[in-house]
Amino acid sequence: MTDSPARRALDVAAAIRLYVDDELTVRQVGQRLGFSHTAVHDALVAAGVQLRPRGSRAKRIPAKTRAAIVAGYKAGERTAVLRARHQVSAQSIRNIVAEAGVPLRQGGCPPGGRRRRFDRDRAVLLARQGWPAGAIAVMTGFSEGHVRRELRALGYGRRPIPAGEELAMRYDRAGSIRALAAELGCSPGRVKNALERDGIRRLPKAAELVALVREVGGRAAAARLGCSLARLRAALEAAGVPVRAVPAA
Repeated sequence: MTDSPARRALDVAAAIRLYVDDELTVRQVGQRLGFSHTAVHDALVAAGVQLRPRGSRAKRIPAKTRAAIVAGYKAGERTAVLRARHQVSAQSIRNIVAEAGVPLRQGGCPPGGRRRRFDRDRAVLLARQGWPAGAIAVMTGFSEGHVRRELRALGYGRRPIPAGEELAMRYDRAGSIRALAAELGCSPGRVKNALERDGIRRLPKAAELVALVREVGGRAAAARLGCSLARLRAALEAAGVPVRAVPAA
């Protein structure tokens, strides 16, 4: 079974912005956007982005440039202006300013200026579409922490994952960890951890299930597979197997 129906398209523009402008690694970009580092790597290569050598460190910023960044930031210049002038990433600017002991501004507004308004309606729409907080942060221009706080206030905090029999049944219906993660609006890692926590394993294919049930009976087969009889029956029914014709004991 494939995962393609539930797969979102990678936002290549956001990936390029995070990799080139913010100087994140390919793996960090993948974590921010909710994709594997392989998918991000392939997308960047296809877009013609010159990838940095693996393990390389960001170029060192001269002390004179660092001082100019701090001075400009203290004077109220926007981070975007400082980025363009000094050719450094936004994260580098924040690090330099913080190391200089200068309080960071919230929302990117200069002292005395008007603070940008967080578009909650857009954030909720993106959250409902399954975008992780990191990706919403990129698309709205706010920090990931700010996005998470706003979403929690709107009731879109970290969604609980079902447990036990419900989780097992939904896993069988989804067909894969990735498809179930997309359905639940969380990462595949969280789903995998939940399945391992509850000892839920993937069931064999329908033909193997039928053969096992005919050999040892329904209850013994369920015990051998570590699942409930109800889950076994549901899996067979979903595969179009006439369950009543299969011995239950």
